[in-house]
Amino acid sequence: MKRIYIKENLSIENLEKLAVFIFIGTIVGAMNTNNLKLIFLFLIIMALASCEYAYDYTYQVTNNNESEVKIELKTFRIDSVFTIEANETKILFITDHGVEGSKGPYFDNVTIDLDKFIVTKNDTLVSSKNYLDNSSWNFDNGLYSTTINNDEFQ
Repeated sequence: MKRIYIKENLSIENLEKLAVFIFIGTIVGAMNTNNLKLIFLFLIIMALASCEYAYDYTYQVTNNNESEVKIELKTFRIDSVFTIEANETKILFITDHGVEGSKGPYFDNVTIDLDKFIVTKNDTLVSSKNYLDNSSWNFDNGLYSTTINNDEFQ
C-alpha cells in the first residue's frame, strides 16, 4: 500500500483533483483488462484537461462632470439609454465571453461586447471620445471601467 502525503498549503482546487484521481485510480484498479484501463484513463485525463471556465465582465462608468450625462448603449442583449448623475459611478451591465480557459478573466476587444456607446450631455453635446476604442477603457480582473470628463464636450 502506498502512502500519500499532502502539503498543508494544498488549495481546494488541487484537493478536488486529488480526490478525483484517487477515485479514478480505484476504478481503474478494479478493471480486469489492460485495454479497458487505458481507454478509461485516457478519457478521464481528457475530461480533466479540458476544464474550462466562464467569467463575468463588468462595464462601469464614472461621470466626472458637473451635470448628468446620458449613455446610448447597444450590445447583443441590451439596447437602452442610461442616465448617470454628476460625480456618480454606475455599473451599466455584466456579461460573459462564453466558456474560456482557466487563469482568466481575459481582456478582449470592447467591440466584442459594445455595438454602440454614445455619451451626451445636456441632450445636445456629444462626447468626442470614442468609447468603442480599447484605449478609452481600463481593464482590471474582469472590470472594464471608464471616466467621462468635461473636456470631451466642446
